[in-house]
Amino acid sequence: MKLDDADLLLQRVATIAIMYYPGLPADAPEYKLDDDIDWCLDETSPGDASAELRDLIGRTVVDPTAHREALTALVYSKVPDADNPD
Repeated sequence: MKLDDADLLLQRVATIAIMYYPGLPADAPEYKLDDDIDWCLDETSPGDASAELRDLIGRTVVDPTAHREALTALVYSKVPDADNPD
């Protein structure tokens, strides 16, 4: 994953997390967290969009304080070092 892609992914998760609130599924029955996760990953290569990443995105949207550090670490772990490209 390129650094710009990682930054974009985290920006999208932050956007959804800001708009999410616990009553959203009740207020909007058509709402699906999976749709938001898909949007967050829209620009991410399929090889980088693991089940672990999808799960952590969902957890971060619902409870950003508890999960943003783990999500950030996972996303940036997929970015190769400039001095040591994969």
